Amino acid sequence: MSSSRAHQPLFVLKQHCSAVSTCALDGQGVFANFLLSGDVDGIVRLWDLELREALFSFHPVQTVRGSTKMVTEGSFSSSAGDGVLQVGFLSFTEAVADSAETTEVWFYTQCRNQQLYVWKIRLCDFDSGFGGEECGLETEKFVELLHTIDVPQHGFCPVPSVCSSPTKFLLAVPHDSNGIVSLWDVCLISRTPLSCEGLKVNCSRSFSAAGTLAKCGTIMCISFRDSTHIAVAFESGNVSLNSTCGLQLAIIRAFAETAVACVWSGAALLVTSAEGRLQCYTVVESTAETRDDAGSATVTNISLVLRWEVTLSKGLGCVALQRHLVVAGSWDHTLRLFDEGSGRVISILTFHNSTVNSVAMPPDKVAGCALFGYDVRRPRCCDGGTVSCSGKQSTNDQKDKDVYLFASAGGDYAVAVWRVDFKTLTALSRDTL
Repeated sequence: MSSSRAHQPLFVLKQHCSAVSTCALDGQGVFANFLLSGDVDGIVRLWDLELREALFSFHPVQTVRGSTKMVTEGSFSSSAGDGVLQVGFLSFTEAVADSAETTEVWFYTQCRNQQLYVWKIRLCDFDSGFGGEECGLETEKFVELLHTIDVPQHGFCPVPSVCSSPTKFLLAVPHDSNGIVSLWDVCLISRTPLSCEGLKVNCSRSFSAAGTLAKCGTIMCISFRDSTHIAVAFESGNVSLNSTCGLQLAIIRAFAETAVACVWSGAALLVTSAEGRLQCYTVVESTAETRDDAGSATVTNISLVLRWEVTLSKGLGCVALQRHLVVAGSWDHTLRLFDEGSGRVISILTFHNSTVNSVAMPPDKVAGCALFGYDVRRPRCCDGGTVSCSGKQSTNDQKDKDVYLFASAGGDYAVAVWRVDFKTLTALSRDTL
């Protein structure tokens, strides 16, 4: 594939001093122009993508330990447990529904010390000119630790989140044995003021995603399809589909080797293996009516049909899916874009010069009103719109269902932000056949 101008990132964020292990965009659209990233040294950065700069940087583990110095290059000593595994926004749309301006950002960080931290940052604290490169200021003035959750797994499975209501998020926390997954509710119970007293965090239920499977091994990945369904990939190569009530809906042995990652979106399930295999399944749902002495009931049956499979010789670091586009980050430093329907490669992006560790793709409602999503062919996706996408659509928003935004984070210390036209790339790939 040619590396034309259309195949280059919109822009690149380069303030990390170690490999970037994770990145996240706000799926609720409350902060459509913000991005979170975390690296192996334990640094988390909050970026404004319209300004293309870091608003805030801090070290979660050292902040919890009571460090009072802002993070600057060389100002801390990192240990293996400090590395960041996962970051994610907790944007409660109910909290901003009646507010013209959102002043607080809620998010979580998961580190390799088996701890997940829930934080809050006040945007008004940045009005005095504070930025990510400032030093000598107290971290506690800008970031507030609201809650800590133990992650009882010695592996490195990222904890995913999903919004289940305007005031609640679900977190899926893996355990070490028997395929146990705990679901944690993070609920906003008081909007005035937004504080740790107004946040309720509790474990609502735990269940075995492996079901009766005797040897499933370590949980490698958990993916929410929505607030009622999850997919779980295991060290044994099995992938299980479950309801969040704990009912196992389906389980397959996808690979003889370890299943590293899984993504369940709509009727599609993506699974990757430790040997670089990528499979796409169609999730087929059917209903049947059962009758017994207690009466009749409707039962939903789920089966998985393999749609396509590809193998990358150098292995896969991550995978993401939105509608028709699959983005796979490879150990050979490339991003491969696949047609979700056929499995055909439509483009290979070659910007990164190290392993691609994470890909974040926002849903349509966020991509349609993000002020940073432009390129030389289309100067602005949205002019004069609000930053928040929750409850409103920008007046000049001309959504293009063929255009996708995503961010990629790699071992080259960089986060790249991309905008690709699926229809155009598909046509170009056919012309090169």
